[in-house]
Amino acid sequence: MTSSRTDTPLYDEIGAAYAAIVDTAPYNALYERPAMLALLPPVQGRDVLDAGCGSGWYSEQLLARGARVTAMDASSTIAAYTQARVKDRAAVHVADLADPLVFAADSQFDLIVAPLVLHYLRTWAPTFREFHRVLRPGGHLVFSTHHPSSEAERLGITTSYFETEPVEETWDDVGQVRFYRRPLSAIFEALAAANFLTEQVVEPRPSAALRTANPAAYERLLKRAAFLLVRARSGPA
Repeated sequence: MTSSRTDTPLYDEIGAAYAAIVDTAPYNALYERPAMLALLPPVQGRDVLDAGCGSGWYSEQLLARGARVTAMDASSTIAAYTQARVKDRAAVHVADLADPLVFAADSQFDLIVAPLVLHYLRTWAPTFREFHRVLRPGGHLVFSTHHPSSEAERLGITTSYFETEPVEETWDDVGQVRFYRRPLSAIFEALAAANFLTEQVVEPRPSAALRTANPAAYERLLKRAAFLLVRARSGPA
């Protein structure tokens, strides 16, 4: 989990509650993660940035698959969970995706994984430019985010679908969170402006495991995808 710098204290506050549930929460464990893992390119021997590492589930999985992992999160509380999980097997930085990635050199990574994190940022363009800078030519960015269409339907629209607007919600077992709703076009315009070439877009279908664990969630997700997953390749600068 990460945020714009103004929201970081909020995520420090809810960090313990978030870490306690995120490994087993059905929408994460049985819906988003299987789809994200299926979208990743091979990671064996690759340098990977886990951007918005949360409690470290993805970092641990990437390490198990033979990647060299660097992780980051804006919340020091949450980053500490990742550090405890990976110990000395990965470098973990407290850093905000809204800021330059000062810990990373140009062309340092083969892959950036950004799971369910970008919707906490109001503006994606500077972040995508930094991702392009730290990726090697032809490297990949794989991310998941709230699905714009489903989110607009679920939350309602206070201004216009075509605007980016802040949202506050109370999540069970976590508390109040803040993020941003944006139109679908804004996602792909920001990618193109940062010289990323979109390779694949996934609207994940609910799994049989989710149907067993949470039939109500399974039925909801059959009607509308909760998340949008994208794999993009770093193009010429």
